[in-house]
Amino acid sequence: MAPADIGGQAELTVADLSFISLTLVVLPLALCTVPGGDLVLMVKPQFEIGKDRLGRTGVVNSERERRMAVEKVANAALDAGLDLCGLAASPLPGQDGNVEYFLWIKR
Repeated sequence: MAPADIGGQAELTVADLSFISLTLVVLPLALCTVPGGDLVLMVKPQFEIGKDRLGRTGVVNSERERRMAVEKVANAALDAGLDLCGLAASPLPGQDGNVEYFLWIKR
């Protein structure tokens, strides 16, 4: 994905993705955001921790595993040269009951 694919860079980029790790797309998303722009990413731990560590129900019950998932995405953002601005748990659970998080990043 490149800025030309979406008509240029955006001031705000929001991502709510499934079945892919945000670590794979945080840099392309950032490049589609103007310098100084904001990104709000929904971190879904079930797509960050790997199938081998996911229970059969698809719900990440471990607080430790959820924290590791958020840290994985946050570290990918830092590695891309982005600034972390905030983190909040979503007030609504995911479809299967997963706790999900909003990660606010500044390019």
